[in-house]
Amino acid sequence: MEKDSALYQLMDTRMNGVMNGIVSGDGEYQAILRKSDIYSGELDRMDLSKEIRLLIDRYVSEQNALGSRFGMLDYSKAWEPLI
Repeated sequence: MEKDSALYQLMDTRMNGVMNGIVSGDGEYQAILRKSDIYSGELDRMDLSKEIRLLIDRYVSEQNALGSRFGMLDYSKAWEPLI
C-alpha cells in the first residue's frame, strides 16, 4: 500500500488517534514521559557539542531498539504454543 494513498492516511490517522487515547490514559506512560522531559531539559542546559549529542542519541536509540526487540520476542514466544 502506498503511503500517500487515502486508505493508508486514514489507517495512520486512526491508529495514531487510538494510540494517543491509550497512552494519554496510562499513568505509568505519562510518568515516564514527564521524567524523560526533565532529562531532555537537563541535556539541553548542558550545552553539549554536536558530536556528544549524536553519540548520546545513538546510544539511547540502540537501547530503545533492544527493549523493543526484547518485548517483541517475549510477546511472540508467549503466543507461539497457542498458534
